[in-house]
Formats: sequence, structure tokens, C-alpha cells
Amino acid sequence: MTTPTTLTRGCYAEAGTSLEFRTGDWRTEKPVHVHAAAPCHTACPAGEDAQDWLARLQEGNPRAAWETIVRVNPLPAVTGRVCPHPCEGGCNRGAFDGAVNIHGLERWLGDRALAEGWTLPVDALTGVPDKRVAVVGAGPGGLSCAWHLRRRGYAVTLYDALPEAGGLCRTAIPLNRLPRAVLDAEIKRILDLGVEFVPHTRVGAPGALTVSDLRSRHDAVFLAPGTGRSREWSVQGAVPENHRAALALLQEWIAVGALPTPRAVAIHGGGNTAVDLARVFKRAGVAEVHLITASGLPGPDADPDDVLNVVPREYVQAVEEGIVFHGHRTVQRLLMRGSTLFGLEMVALRKLPAGGGRTSRVPFEGTESILHVDMVIPAIGEQVDPAGFETLLGAASTFRPADRWGTLAGQDGVFVGGDARGGSHGPG
Repeated sequence: MTTPTTLTRGCYAEAGTSLEFRTGDWRTEKPVHVHAAAPCHTACPAGEDAQDWLARLQEGNPRAAWETIVRVNPLPAVTGRVCPHPCEGGCNRGAFDGAVNIHGLERWLGDRALAEGWTLPVDALTGVPDKRVAVVGAGPGGLSCAWHLRRRGYAVTLYDALPEAGGLCRTAIPLNRLPRAVLDAEIKRILDLGVEFVPHTRVGAPGALTVSDLRSRHDAVFLAPGTGRSREWSVQGAVPENHRAALALLQEWIAVGALPTPRAVAIHGGGNTAVDLARVFKRAGVAEVHLITASGLPGPDADPDDVLNVVPREYVQAVEEGIVFHGHRTVQRLLMRGSTLFGLEMVALRKLPAGGGRTSRVPFEGTESILHVDMVIPAIGEQVDPAGFETLLGAASTFRPADRWGTLAGQDGVFVGGDARGGSHGPG
């Protein structure tokens, strides 16, 4: 009589029970389970384990799912709206039918938590904590640091140059992408844990507190000033007289509701700042809005490692609104009368081997084309404003930590995080 096949939980057959299966030479080998982070987990810049909280949601426990998220990221209603969700690019389900809508579910959980008044999961904080930490910058990085410190019992003082917390989420993301009521509610939930917020304080400004002052008053200092200064830009040394950076224009529009209104404008860059500003210009009545990016454009045949770094739905909506995208292009020459711009020359880019396994984007001769525009706006990235941080930054555009914990070299008890932290560090 044939012995019934007995499968274990690890999905291998017990010895002597799988003879009916023609499995070849490896029939007697036992697979070994190796635990590893899910691709969506490793792809998340915030470190969220989507597999974990989605399982709790699937079990019918949304609050447990939300609590799993906020133990890592205390702003899910914000990130569910503005994050480009690389987790979905890493989702294994994408190779089958379509990636799980992780960011949509995160947003839904964040909104439900606000609607039902869920509180952040912390143990009771009693007494006066022995350790005090100063956090510089009240953007997402500083707020997240304050939350993680506070839930561990540290006393936290949060400093920011602006009158309200939120950083660039407040000053540079349009309200159609991030309603301020949502941002305010998630920030309030963190500050209500006992975080002391000190606004109107630009650390390092003349006559203001310095990092050394903060270090002398606290057991540690965490720097999260963000990257609020636009990078320098020119084309072969030329800059038009009406030159404005994309980030500054977005901040101006959000603060005062006004923008320049040229007949035609070109935005040079490929991130959310560029797309946000393009849509703002279009809605302000500018007839022609072009976006020139070195990256490829989203689509079924797009290389996932070479595609516009923007929330996909924002790209689709921008195209529907009439914004013209020029992928794999760059600005090669500005056409000016004196310092007045009347057009620009674009050229196509190709990725070619550059040695050492790397590639570089190279202009492809013969692909030049002319755009007649009255204004060109760079959106090529931002850097840390060096004012007050000259000694710590040196010649770098971001802080370079000495180890993976974000410690600054030669600065005992001073750490850095958020967008202000560069990507490389030394041993450790």
C-alpha cells in the first residue's frame, strides 16, 4: 500500500512519504527556511514593515495595523499622501497582477486614526526623565526623532526657525496634495506627548543658539534641518535675469498665493517639486508648461531604475492637465537677448558605460530641439543651508555621518538625520 504523502509546515515531505513524486536527485534534501525582510520592507525609506501591518489589517484589526506603522513612522496620514511609495515598486505581487496599494492603505489607516482619535502607543511616562535631547528642525525627520525619543522616556526640546512645525511639508507641498488639517493633527499628536516646541529659533544664526550651546545644555543633539536651499544652477555659466528656483517659488505661492505668469515656462528637473510647481503654474493660467527631465517617463516599458521620481498618480494628473513632459532630455543652451530669455535648446540623453560598472548620461548629437519659453526654472535638488553649520558641513552639501547611527565625526553626542543626512558614512 502506498504511504500517504505527509507535508510539514515548511512544505517539505517527511522521509519515505514522497515516493510517488518524481522529484529527482533532490527528493531527500530538506529545505532550510531563511528569514529575510520582505522587498517592500527593504524598499521603504522609513523602515516600515508593510508585510507586518498588512497582515494585521487582513485579520480585521485596523488599530493594531496602525500601531505597527506608527512604532516606526508617526506620520502615516502624511506619508500615505506624499511619499512616492518605493515599497510598491518592490512588491512581489507586482510580478503577478499588480502591486498592493500600500500607500493608499496607509493613508486610510492614518485618516481613520485621526477620525477616531487614536493615541500613539506609548508606555506611561512618569517622573522627570534623566536625559534631555535637543532636536533641531521640526520637519518629518525631527518630528520622528522627537517621537522615538519621547516614547523611550527622554525629555525632548524641538527647535525650528518657523512659527509652526512641519518643515517643507508645511511650506512647500501644495494643499491639494497635503491638507494642512491632516498635517496639523498628526503633529499635534506628537507634541501632546510632552515635546517642548521652540519656534522662531534658527540655530546658528547671528546672536542665536549654536550647536555647541545646545550640546552644553542637553545630553545629546539631533540635527534635522532639512535641505531647504536650492542648488546653484546655470547653463554654460549663463543665468537669465528672471531666474528663480523651484522650491522658493513653491514656498512663495503657498505663503502669499502669487506666482509669475509668463506665456510659457520650462521647469528643469524630475522630482515632486518640479511636478508640483508645473501643476501650480498650469492652474495659475500659464498657457504652456514644459518639464524637462534626464529621467525616463513612467510607463509599461520604463526602466524602474531610470524613471521620474514622482508619485505616479501626480504624473498622470499632470499630463491630464496639459503639462508637456520631455523625458531623457536636458537643457543644453539658453537663448537670450542680453539677459532676457526667449527660448532654450534641449538635447536627448543616453546612458552609456562610464567604466567601473557605472553609467553616465551623455548628450546625443543631432537630437537638439528648441523650446520657445519666457522662463526656465531649475528644480535640480536641494542642500542643507550652511548658515550656522559651516564647521560641521565643511564643503559638503549635506552632513556626512561617521557611522550608521548618524554620529558626526569629532562631535560627541551630536547626531544627524532626515534629508540633511548624506548617504555615506565610515566604518561601523
